[in-house]
Amino acid sequence: MTLEHVSVAVVAAELVIMLLARFGTGRRHWRHYKRNETAPHKRDDIRLGPGLVYSVAALALVAIAVFSGIDFEWSIGTLSLLGVLGILVPGYAANSVMLLSTRGHKKPLKGWQEMLAYVLAALGGAAAVAFI
Repeated sequence: MTLEHVSVAVVAAELVIMLLARFGTGRRHWRHYKRNETAPHKRDDIRLGPGLVYSVAALALVAIAVFSGIDFEWSIGTLSLLGVLGILVPGYAANSVMLLSTRGHKKPLKGWQEMLAYVLAALGGAAAVAFI
């Protein structure tokens, strides 16, 4: 299995995690609408994650890109693909892990849950370099 295969698997896993979180928040919205249960939180949107997860993904992306010695053709297309696959998608996936861990409650995350989210963001940022 090559590094490209691993990076495709990481991106696919991130997308599955994001879909699971989206279905979970959609289920909370549906229960609120149909059964008059508690209203969903504003932070249930997977795009509203903490800035730190995006920073971790960006730092991992830059570190791997600089130290791996991979020669990129630095064009707008490459930079936008790196931005989407290396920062946004891992950040959304990491925030989805945080949402799935709390199950929509306002309780704080445990240390290992937060660390799992940051590790996922870093792996996603690093894998994006191999994807390109």
